[in-house]
Amino acid sequence: MSTVHVANGDTVKQLNRSLILNEIRRNGPVPKIELAKKFDLTFTAVGNIITELSDMGFIKEAGYGESKGGRRPILYHMKWDSVYVIALVIGVNKISASLVNAKGGVSDDVTADEESIPLINKIYILIDRLLEETSVETDKISGIGVSAPGPIDPLDGKMLAPPNLDGVNNISMQHLLRERYNLPTVIEKDANAFALAEQWFGHVEANKSILYIFNDEGLGGGLIIHSRIHRGLGNGAGEIGHMAIDMDGPKCNCGNFGCLEALSSGIAIQRRVKEEIRRGFPSSLADDYLNDGKEFTIDMVVHHAKKGDALSQQVLNEAGRYLGLGIANAINLFTPDQIVFGGSVTRLYPEMIPVAEDVAKRRAFSPYARQITFSEAASNNQSDSIGAAAVMLQKLFDDSELLIV
Repeated sequence: MSTVHVANGDTVKQLNRSLILNEIRRNGPVPKIELAKKFDLTFTAVGNIITELSDMGFIKEAGYGESKGGRRPILYHMKWDSVYVIALVIGVNKISASLVNAKGGVSDDVTADEESIPLINKIYILIDRLLEETSVETDKISGIGVSAPGPIDPLDGKMLAPPNLDGVNNISMQHLLRERYNLPTVIEKDANAFALAEQWFGHVEANKSILYIFNDEGLGGGLIIHSRIHRGLGNGAGEIGHMAIDMDGPKCNCGNFGCLEALSSGIAIQRRVKEEIRRGFPSSLADDYLNDGKEFTIDMVVHHAKKGDALSQQVLNEAGRYLGLGIANAINLFTPDQIVFGGSVTRLYPEMIPVAEDVAKRRAFSPYARQITFSEAASNNQSDSIGAAAVMLQKLFDDSELLIV
């Protein structure tokens, strides 16, 4: 049973409204009597909040439940299209913006085309275009969620100096977007945002802890404990990509040597294949690289691996083994219930997951390691957009006052 203990009457109502709206979002359709029991509220208090939320258009009646001796109770369900947020995704090679509803439905996705202008101007053009082209009513757009490569300062809403994103240093992204669009804005490290999306929209139970591995061009991690992002001092928790795995390993973009990112990320895989081709290792990729000078991509490496190219397979599986070592270290420190893999590398080459799982479970000290679930992200195809959305939606549903301003 959950009880709210606060002194101010208006705050009590606001918090109770948030509790009820969140419960309907998570577990609807539900009757008023269940809400009253769960949150230790009077039936009248719940009824008043239900009426308010219905009048605002956030919830709707969804038929009748089973009778337990009297009238069949009316059930209430979330109106998913009553709330939208702008999801802004700042990536190493792409910037996109889309509208996402409260259920994680993505619409009106647009991508930046301009290459030679400052990042913030590129973002303004992108969001302006999204708002011009969308058919969603503007009064349903309740905030802006931003996911970006770390490090970031979530308290001040700043992008600091991401190692894989040139020309970005101490940008007050949250303040700039809030001032321009007059909408609540939240910025979050990409891996944290994607981890939160798995709990909001994926297949991870609310009481389960998650280590989310985001393996893309770079490699990052996000931690979820008790349905909340675990940040650590200075938002530094979860940076598994910069865990030192090999002290004599290759130099990472962060400046250190032997980081997991330098051994297992998309950039690392491409670099390793090129090195082996230059050394004369036979590969079906050699003609493209040596003769045609084509730009290497992780898609090309995976494509050749699936066609039987021994070098591509070897490098991908080696990256998977290094990833497993990093995860084993994380398990020894954290022992999560579930490890979830997202990003382009494991999306394109899911065969890497069992390789990493085997190494991690053999190398981890914890006797509980074998009970940990390893899985691909349920939302991997759109994890970037719904990750950015999830951080803003959590803020809105935690503080329903923001939804009714």
